[in-house]
Amino acid sequence: MRSLSVASPAELRAALAEMDRDSLFRGQTTHYETAGRPAIVSSFDRLGCIPDHMLKWIRYAEDLLDVFLGDAARSSEFVQALLQHYGWRSFHVDCSSSAAVSSWFAAHLYRDHHTVELCEDWEENPVMLDKHYPCYEFVEGEGHLYVIDRLQARRSVGAVDLASLALADARPRAEAQQAWLLGPLRKQSIPMECLVAHIRAPRAVFRDHAAEAGLDSTDRLFPSAEEDPILGALLSLPWTEIALPKDGLDIPAFRRSLDIPEYQESYRKITSPTAAYYRGASVAGRESVDGCKFPGIVVQVPELVLFGAADKAPPCFPKVLELLAKERCVLFEVDALVRHAWMLDSALYQKGVVVIAHEPTLIELCELSVEHPGLELTGAGINKGWYYRVADDGTWSREPRDEQCPCGKDGVHLAHLSALRIVEAYLADPKGFD
Repeated sequence: MRSLSVASPAELRAALAEMDRDSLFRGQTTHYETAGRPAIVSSFDRLGCIPDHMLKWIRYAEDLLDVFLGDAARSSEFVQALLQHYGWRSFHVDCSSSAAVSSWFAAHLYRDHHTVELCEDWEENPVMLDKHYPCYEFVEGEGHLYVIDRLQARRSVGAVDLASLALADARPRAEAQQAWLLGPLRKQSIPMECLVAHIRAPRAVFRDHAAEAGLDSTDRLFPSAEEDPILGALLSLPWTEIALPKDGLDIPAFRRSLDIPEYQESYRKITSPTAAYYRGASVAGRESVDGCKFPGIVVQVPELVLFGAADKAPPCFPKVLELLAKERCVLFEVDALVRHAWMLDSALYQKGVVVIAHEPTLIELCELSVEHPGLELTGAGINKGWYYRVADDGTWSREPRDEQCPCGKDGVHLAHLSALRIVEAYLADPKGFD
C-alpha cells in the first residue's frame, strides 16, 4: 500500500489520476491502526449488535426492498445496504466508486444530536417527539482517503455495487453516494492486499475536491424524504411511547420504532393521520373485531412473533390446536404496531396473526390489522388468509380455496406461517422468551 501526503486539490487530483479507474474509495476523518496496519472494520465490529433492533431493521428493510425493487433485490447484501446507509449497523464496510464522495466524508466530522419537538397529532392533541438529528461538520484537521482495489476486494471479501438501489424519478441515498459495500467482514479489517493507497491531506483539501464535484452540502449526499422514497418510508414507521422528563407537562412523548437519523428538519405543527403514536392500546379491550365470525380469545405474545423469522420445518402446531379446541378463533397480539411498506399512505398496521377453525381440521391463518391514526386505536379487523388442512399426524398443509385472500403476495402469508411457528414455540415455553 502506498502512503501519500498531498497539500492542495491539484496535488490530490494528480495523485488520483495515477490510480486505476476501477478503484473504490473510502474517506475518514480519523485513521485507525492495529499492529501498524489500517483498521477498517464493519459497524457491527465497532459498535456491537442489539438483536431486537436488528430484527426490526431487517424486517423493514426486506419489506422496502420488496415494494421498491422486487424480489430480485431482496438479497442479504441489499438488506445490509439499507441497514448501513439509513442508520443501523451491518457486517459490511461502505465505500464509494467516487473519490469526490469519499473526499467529502474525509473532510466532515459526524456529530450526533437528539432533540425533542412539541407538536400535535391530526386531532390536535399535543405530543412530544424525540428525534435524531445528527449532522456532518467541517472541522480543520487531517483527513484520510483510502484507495481500494475493486477486483481484489471482490475476490478477498466480496464487493457489491448498490446501483440496483436506483429508483426512477428518485434519488435514494445509495445512488447519491455511488455506494458499494465490502464484505461481509466479521472480526476482521479490510485485508491489506485490497488497499492500494492511503492519502493524507488537510481536510480543507478534501472538502474543496468534493465541492468541485458539486458536493457542497449534506443534502447532496443525504437526499431528503421528498427525493428519497426509501427514507420517506422509514420515516413513516409508527412511534412508540417513551419516558422523558416533562417538567410538569402531562404530554406523552414518543420515539420512532427505528432510530432513523434525519439530516433535514421534519417538524410539522400538526402531523398526518398516517402518523401513529402508540401507547400500548390492545384489541383485547374492544367490543368487537371486524371479520371475527366466531367467539374468540386474545393471547398476548412477544414482538418477536412478527419481527423474527422461524425455520421452515413442516408446520405442526399442537399448542395452537389445543387453544382452537376451546375457542374457534384465537387472536395472537403483540404489544406493537407493524407498518407494511405497501400501506404507507394509510393508518393501518399489523398487530398480530389470527387462527380460525372453520372445521376441526380446516384452519384459516390470517393477519390481525388495526387502524391507528394519531394517538388512538380506532378500529381492528381480521384480513382474509390462507387455509390449511390438518393431517392425522398433526402437520398442516395449504389448501387453496376460493374464499382465501386474493392479494397475491405469497411473502405476506409465508410470514404469517413463520409468525405462527414462533407463537407455537412461545406457547410451549414462555420462559424461553424472557
